[in-house]
Formats: sequence, structure tokens, C-alpha cells
Amino acid sequence: MNKFSAIIIATFLTFNILSAQESFTPYPFKKEVEANRSVTYAKAIELYKAMAAKDKRIQVNEVGMTDVGIPLHEVIVDINSDFNPGDARRRKKNVLFINNGIHPGEPDGIDATLWLVQDILTDPKKAALLERLVLVIIPVYNIDGALVRNSSLRASQNGPAEYGFRGNGQNLDLNRDFIKCDTKNAMSFSELYTKWDPEIFIDNHVSNGADYTYTMTMLASHPDKLGYGQAAFLRTQMLTDLYKRMDIKSFPMCPYVNVWGTTPDKGLPGFIDSPRYASGYGSLFQSFCFVPETHMLKLYDQRVKATYAFMMSMIEYNAENYVSIKIERAKAIRDMKVAQKMPVAWEMDKTKNDTFNFKGYDYAYVNSEVSGLPRLKYFRDKPVTWKVPYYGYANATTMVDVPTSYILPQAYYKVVERMKMNGVKMVKIGQDTVIKGQAYKIIKTESIKNPYESHFGHYNTQVEPIEVTKQFLKGDYIIPTDQRAKRYIVETLEPQATDSYFNWNFFDGILNRKEGFSDYVFEDEAAELLKKDPSLRTALDKAIEADPALKTNAFGQLNFIYERSKYGEPWANVYPVVKVK
Repeated sequence: MNKFSAIIIATFLTFNILSAQESFTPYPFKKEVEANRSVTYAKAIELYKAMAAKDKRIQVNEVGMTDVGIPLHEVIVDINSDFNPGDARRRKKNVLFINNGIHPGEPDGIDATLWLVQDILTDPKKAALLERLVLVIIPVYNIDGALVRNSSLRASQNGPAEYGFRGNGQNLDLNRDFIKCDTKNAMSFSELYTKWDPEIFIDNHVSNGADYTYTMTMLASHPDKLGYGQAAFLRTQMLTDLYKRMDIKSFPMCPYVNVWGTTPDKGLPGFIDSPRYASGYGSLFQSFCFVPETHMLKLYDQRVKATYAFMMSMIEYNAENYVSIKIERAKAIRDMKVAQKMPVAWEMDKTKNDTFNFKGYDYAYVNSEVSGLPRLKYFRDKPVTWKVPYYGYANATTMVDVPTSYILPQAYYKVVERMKMNGVKMVKIGQDTVIKGQAYKIIKTESIKNPYESHFGHYNTQVEPIEVTKQFLKGDYIIPTDQRAKRYIVETLEPQATDSYFNWNFFDGILNRKEGFSDYVFEDEAAELLKKDPSLRTALDKAIEADPALKTNAFGQLNFIYERSKYGEPWANVYPVVKVK
């Protein structure tokens, strides 16, 4: 940009901002948060609408529904008053998507973002930082929980005086619902997110757990899991820069303290963010994702100011590096689209770590006044610095071959709906068609014993590839993988993926046989089958040899024969989605 252009832009921004200052009265956020108060949901929407009514650089829209029948809101801040994603792309702007109130008992981001937007609209220098950036904000995502206002359900949290509740209208945790979309909130979110396809995603939170000196900790997309060339850029440039900026703003930051049942001096384990979580979901679309976690034991005003500082640091970073961000992400999207193999499950690398100077508090185990047993106690008057290992590296444990397309039966309409919400391009089969391809036999899967977020989910799913020739019906779907949503498609339709739709129970019907036999009737026919087919007898003998318990299990032997006879259901335990090379 030349000097003359800079003067013109600054003059233009100053005119608009002075006009905005004359048009609406800034809300006294500093006074409110220092008084330990957080805005209500209604007040938050009122304030955004008041700004939009007086300033043409901000727009407030209703976008989709939530479980309690109240629309989700989309707030867009653009200094050119272009509120369309296509316009942002044409102007080569990046998009910063900010989500607040996913857990309304953690309202820091709600207040901090309102404060931030208000400052941008009234301060020419801050507004100028948006020359190459569009802000897209969900003011309060979990409206349901925000309406359950209370002052007690976040045990030990240090303010504010009142806040919302973690669960939504179905009592679900929305930060476990991104991929499965059991809520209208998540359905609306998916459509909004894929519409904007942001370069950067921030989901504001508050953390508990261990005690330490930091007001702000931060979880980002796991770099290795994000992959496709983005790992190095995220680790060595974005994160390094953000840590420095937060230091300068007097809010030193450390990695998310994922420590439970122990203390931080033993080391900080990283966190693998599968797509059920905000950052894991965003990673499916190659967004650089950040989950700021202020510490619940710190004063509310300090937490809000730290959240503000983090978002401002990100805006500043983009202003100076927007070209690099766009280039690195564009390369990752290209690499992802040509990948013939993709990872779908991960584990932390316990053999590799970095060291981190962690600023914590001294601690001891003292006798509990409640139980008389040893309990952990931190001493906030004794700050200490430990040099600790940070285990921030991960390895892929499962790789899959990416087909040209997946064939999805229309009967699985819940999966079809979720594909559409996430911008997946699908082609309906025009007539009944026989298709050859590869399917999976589900060899083994384990399921949790107690419900988790309304599901008895599967894990450790093992599959065996099988070649199939299957008739699909008119209206079934061909899902090509050569498209923007490729990684989302692969990680939801490959059953062994951590957060696949199989593991989230969308295909459980295949795990139950629908027909059967009466043992006393089938005995004679089973004997005939063994006489007519020596290979079946051989197979049964080998099965008994491998599993001696089968020798004394008459029904088990009959079932073995039944499943391999013409009566056996060929689709039992066969995953119904077919991969076509």
C-alpha cells in the first residue's frame, strides 16, 4: 500500500468512526466486568443490534434455529460493509470466525467480543486492522443454556455474579456435538461455518483443573493432526507470535493445562482434538483453530481482558501476516484435495516433547478437613517456575485409502442431512443401479457402557475390506471426494475414524441380525449342509480348534453353519457405504 492510499483509507475510517461515535453510546464494559457483571443473552443481542442500527460496518442476521426455538445470530463486521462471503474472497480478505457462549457458564468471550467490536467501531486504529479481515461472530451459541441464568452451577468459579448453564435445551454439551449434530444449534452452526469457510476460528472458553499463575491458557488445532503443511506454520509462526503478543499485553499464556489427577510439574500432555470438539471440527476444513481457556479461579475482569487481548492479538497478527495465512491455507487445501491416503485416528507421541517454563504455584498434600485423607493444596503465595516437558506431538494410528467416491444409501437420511449441512456435494443416482466397489465387514467394535452425550458410542472399531457388488436404488447418493469437504467426508464415512458416523451410532442397525433359526429344526439341515460341503466342515473344525469353547457350544456350532449357508444375511455386520475407486 502506498502512502497516499493509506491516507485515504485512514480518512475514510475516521469519518465513519466519528459518525459512529456520535450515533451510539458505548456500553461501559470496563465498569461492568470490574463490577463482576456479565451481560445477559438479551442484552448482548440488544447491544449488537444498537451498533448495527447506527453503523454501516456491522450487520446482525438471524441464521438458523436452536433447540429452544430462538434463532442463532450472525454478527458480521467489515469496514467495507461487504457482508457476503463472496465479497470477502474477491477482496482477498481473511475471515476470523468467533464463537461465544458454547458453555454459557463461561461468559468471558461474550463480554470480551462485545467490548472488542465496540472498540473497533469507535477507534480508527483498531478499525484499520480490519482492512484485510472480516469478523464473523456468533454472540451466544448456546442460547438454551444462557437462559438458565444462575450463580451457583459453576462450583468454585471466581465470577461473574451470574452466568448461564453448560448444557443446552436437550442437556447436551455443544462442544461434543460439532460432528454428530444432535442439536439444531449444531446444525445451524455447520451451515454458517461452511458458508464462511474461515481461515481462523476462535472458540472462547473458561478452564478449571490445576491451579497456576496464568489467566489465559490456549488450546489450538493439534498441528500434526491439522497436517497438510499447516503444522510447521502453526507451530513456528502463529503460536510463537501469539505467545509473544500476549506477553507484551501483560497476559502471559501457556498451552492448555490438560492435567487431571496430578500436578503440572509432572509435564503437560497435549490434547488430540477429534471432530466432536470445536477445533477438531474446524481442522476438517483446514482452518487455524484456537480455543482460549481463561482460568476460572482468576478474577472475572482479568479473564475478560485476557480474552479481549487474545482476540486483538489474533487480529493484529492477521493484519501483518494475512498473505502468509492465506497462502499456507490454500496450499493445505490443495494438498488435501490430491491426497490418496488420509489419517483418521491419532495418538499422542509419548517419546517426543518440548520443554516449557511453566509458572505455577507450590503445592503439598495435606490432610483433608472433610475426609481426613490426603488432599492436594496449592499455595498462591508461593509462585514457582518449573521446566516441564510439553508433549505436543501426535502420530496417525490409522490410514485409509481415499476412493473416488462413496455411495451412501438414502435410507441413512440422518447422515445425508449432515452431509448437506456441511456443504458436501452429492449426486443422486437416477435409476436403480448395480455398483461394484469395496465395503467393510465390521470385525469388532467396543461400546461404552454408560451414555455419553445421548449415545452409546463405539471405539476400537476394526474392519475387514471386502469386495461387493451391490444394487443401489434410485435416489441413493454418490459422494465424490474431489471437493472442498473431502476431509469431512472421509473422517465421517470411514467407520474406523475416531468420530465417524459409525462410531456415533448412525449405522447400528447393521450390527443386529434380523432373521434367525430354531435350533431343534435347523439341526437336520445343518447336518446335511456339512455332508454336502466338506469345506464347511473344515471351516467349522478350524473354528473349534481356534476357540475350544465352541466344542461344547451346540448353538454356537449351528450358528456358525447358519451364517455360512444360504440363510445367512449377507449384509449383517457389513457397513452399507461402498467405496468406489
